[in-house]
Amino acid sequence: MKTQSRNELKKRIALLCVTALSGTLLAGCGASNVQEAPAISIDQTEEAGAQEAGVEPEASTGAQEEEPQVGMANPWVEITEDEAKAECTRLFKAPDGATDPVWRKCDSLGDPENFVGPLVQLNFTLDGMDFTARAQQGASEEDDISGIYAEWAAGPDDVTLANWGEGHMSGKTYRAIDETEYTDLITWYDIEIGIKYSLSVSAPDLDGFDIQAIAEQMYDPDNEPYTGP
Repeated sequence: MKTQSRNELKKRIALLCVTALSGTLLAGCGASNVQEAPAISIDQTEEAGAQEAGVEPEASTGAQEEEPQVGMANPWVEITEDEAKAECTRLFKAPDGATDPVWRKCDSLGDPENFVGPLVQLNFTLDGMDFTARAQQGASEEDDISGIYAEWAAGPDDVTLANWGEGHMSGKTYRAIDETEYTDLITWYDIEIGIKYSLSVSAPDLDGFDIQAIAEQMYDPDNEPYTGP
């Protein structure tokens, strides 16, 4: 009886071992057949959602491209002295001793429909100072063509220019003073033709300087329009 009991016990133990081993093998095979789901990024899920909604996803452009900065074109165009004379019937000239003369015009400041020509400008250097002279045919006497916006410490003071208008042309002088420099301005108007003129200069010290004398030197009899005998 004891021998039989021992044999049955051995059989049960062997059966348990086989069962355990089979379970292990089955578990291992099952694991080898399971595929791991791929990870999905946020971009992929957004793309899938868009496709389901019938919306085409936007293509990725990478780094954002900056729009090119388009600067405004300079309205002033450099011209020759002869071209400047064609725009203004009675034009000034650079005074004797002036250097680095540069002529320019600005068409956008004119008004052809109302017979106002372009603004003509002459820049030059004299006695180490930089001057800006302007003229505009068709402008009114009240127009300010100087381009200077300042608080005038002196002026307007009435003056009469020699040479211009046979010595009878009236003008006005102005002076502004700030912490670093003086600015002098003279304006005059040709009532016969309808031309406004201005001449300006800025410098650290203009005490004793006479801008009217410079304006008088800029008169050019060769620029007088032909009036006939």
